Amino acid sequence: MQCLFVNLSVLVTLSFVMSLTYRSWPPPRFWHLKALRLALTVLTALALCALAPTDASGLRISLWLVPIAVMILRYGVGSGLLAGLPAALLPLVEPGQAPAAVTLSLINLLLVGGLSHLFRWALDMSDPHGSLQRHAWVAALIFLPVNLGLVLLPGGADALERTYLIGWAFNVLGFWAVASMITGRVALLQSTDTYREQAHRDALSGLPNRRQFELDLPFTVPGDALLLIDVDHFKRVNDRYGHPVGDQVLARIGGLLSDALRGRDRAYRYGGEEFAVILRRVQPGHIEEVAHRLRELIATTDFGNPPGQMTVSVGGAPFGLWSRTRTLWDADEALYRVKQGGRNDVQILSFDPSRPDPLEGPRPASLDPTLS
Repeated sequence: MQCLFVNLSVLVTLSFVMSLTYRSWPPPRFWHLKALRLALTVLTALALCALAPTDASGLRISLWLVPIAVMILRYGVGSGLLAGLPAALLPLVEPGQAPAAVTLSLINLLLVGGLSHLFRWALDMSDPHGSLQRHAWVAALIFLPVNLGLVLLPGGADALERTYLIGWAFNVLGFWAVASMITGRVALLQSTDTYREQAHRDALSGLPNRRQFELDLPFTVPGDALLLIDVDHFKRVNDRYGHPVGDQVLARIGGLLSDALRGRDRAYRYGGEEFAVILRRVQPGHIEEVAHRLRELIATTDFGNPPGQMTVSVGGAPFGLWSRTRTLWDADEALYRVKQGGRNDVQILSFDPSRPDPLEGPRPASLDPTLS
């Protein structure tokens, strides 16, 4: 009994180390992560076998099959059997161990491995919604055949009668603890991913928000470009038709921008009625072409009655060897000029070294909110 408690403690400790290899959600499909978990499973199974002393009849009771069952549920029967083979063959390198011990280990590995594969449909180790009760009854079925192969060995029936129930109960308890630990870790990662997504996405338009824009901005390179898009006379829509209609307009524009861009480009809800677009690897001569295409797409869209047709003003600037803040302010300056010039137009402001850098002095002009 005491050796099983030691086994259980080692199993929980090493399984906790295994759970720490799950660091993000969705889990990255990197081969080295699977290899690391396979190696940790082999190490855990070997440690559990090595720490389990043999009784007077030569029988060794340990929980080495628990991590193997977990590996099979996670990665399939092939990976699990491969991870369990070193522990099953361990008696060959230990003095005084009979060949029957290896035979029994291989039988246990095949029986538990087969049942674990059979019950993969019932318990997905990546599914945090699996209940604790489901972990328990799946484990109760998976470990039913453990050590039943003793009946084939001389004097094995007595050893089976003496050890079967306690061994089965500890295997079920160990599996329940490990499965709950891993699925709890997955649930935490999924919740964190959901909260991170909500923190960086605008709920109204479905686009990434300004916080995400500021995170993406440092990763722009020369050859990229920035567009700032402002909805013309949006305040009139809210005042005349109400904020629900205005929200519908913003949501529709967000969808139009998202659908019109290439996969490597990205649109953002920059704030209020203003949107931003980062164009990746775009030729300087094509920046204005893309901006006009987006402006015309919105201008020719029927937003319902009310409010009917809507127009936008677009200002843009390329990224270069100068500061990204300079590009942002140049695009804002271009948008400001479009608003002053009558709206529903596009202007792309090229880099001009004679204009002061925003990092070296105050901005020469700012967007007038009364022009919205």
